[in-house]
Amino acid sequence: MHLVFINQYYPPDGAPTGIALAAVVEELAVQGHEVTVICAEGGYAGMRHKTERHKTQEGEVEGLNVEGRKSDGDSPRGGPAAPDELGRPRPSDPIILRIRATRFGRGTFFGKLLDYLSFYLGVAWQLAVMLPKPDRIVALTTPPYLSLLARVMSKLRGADHALWVMDIYPDVMVAHGILQQNSLAHRALSWLARWGMSGKRCAAVLTLGPDMAERLAKRCIGESTGARHLVFWVPLWSAGNETTDNLAVIERRHEMGWGDDELVVMYSGNMGLGHRFGEILEVGGQLSEGRGRFVFFGGGKRRGEIAEFIEKHPNAPVELHDYVPMEILATHLRSADVHLVSLDVEWTGMMLPSKLHGIFTAGRPVIFMGNENSSIGRWVSQSGGGWVIAPGDVNGLECAIHEARDPKVREARGLAAKSFAEANFKRQINVRRVADILVC
Repeated sequence: MHLVFINQYYPPDGAPTGIALAAVVEELAVQGHEVTVICAEGGYAGMRHKTERHKTQEGEVEGLNVEGRKSDGDSPRGGPAAPDELGRPRPSDPIILRIRATRFGRGTFFGKLLDYLSFYLGVAWQLAVMLPKPDRIVALTTPPYLSLLARVMSKLRGADHALWVMDIYPDVMVAHGILQQNSLAHRALSWLARWGMSGKRCAAVLTLGPDMAERLAKRCIGESTGARHLVFWVPLWSAGNETTDNLAVIERRHEMGWGDDELVVMYSGNMGLGHRFGEILEVGGQLSEGRGRFVFFGGGKRRGEIAEFIEKHPNAPVELHDYVPMEILATHLRSADVHLVSLDVEWTGMMLPSKLHGIFTAGRPVIFMGNENSSIGRWVSQSGGGWVIAPGDVNGLECAIHEARDPKVREARGLAAKSFAEANFKRQINVRRVADILVC
């Protein structure tokens, strides 16, 4: 098949959606499919990427595979790559088309809207003139409502379409406070969302966890839509190098100035609007020096809350750092004794923070503050790899921290977490499952 993926981000961008997509693109190329990715030239967090380009029969396009190797021209569009010197099949390099959209950024609503609109127009043009034509157009959900483009353009090009849902719209807009529930705008956008993932040419809708699949099945998929597919879910996987050693972990802790016997409670990843920090900071501020510390790594719209707390409480054992490089992610995650994950109840089933997968793979327990019926809540409870705390339950969080001080408890829960990750978050298995669903 000739598969075309649409997503705003793609490596070398560091956005999780692009990283996950790259792994699936690699798997599909190995299976012998021809893959084109349409993404934005402006990178994650405002970066911009310049890459090597080469000529094909259709013109000048980017020809880098997911590991950043330049295409050698062995795989012209329209057929698989020539076998290697041992006669084994060799994957075709995917074609990466980067759209030159406007870059007003996230500062204003209308600026973001113009960025989205220019990206949509660029994607529509590429799909309209693409040769050979796509067999299937697969839309992700950054920016929102790419499913509409996928459905319209698949009709025009005689293809079908599929959707890989990582954020559910317009639900997240209601949770953001941008839309009011059951308002005219909300009802209109809900109808558009249903329309984008329906129709006889919609081959599959795939999402990240059971709560998201249940929400989509309940709200967006039904006999009235005319869809011929089911809603599938496949968890993501750890994005970093999973191999590390204890010496590297010890060196990392010493480098950060953390004591060997000090309880390090870590929050690592996006600090977005869907996460909770009030209770976490309240408990972190009560920790005594030498008995433990809360450390935050990452960025996002709520990072300022943590910075403000540290400024107001300079003696609290609370630290704030930037994202860590991908090459040290596994060591970084193992350098903590226990990890924090949070999700507001209002966001249950709308998104699924991917940080849990890497933490469990690293063999570290998790304190999750959120809905026990969310995907993360279910996985933490089922695995025995941590604690599930109801939002607002400061006493419950304090009790979990107290239990986590016991090294034997941490070890037991960490082993349970790692065992669950081996069974459910294995990269090779889940990437293949995603690929198989998207070409079914």
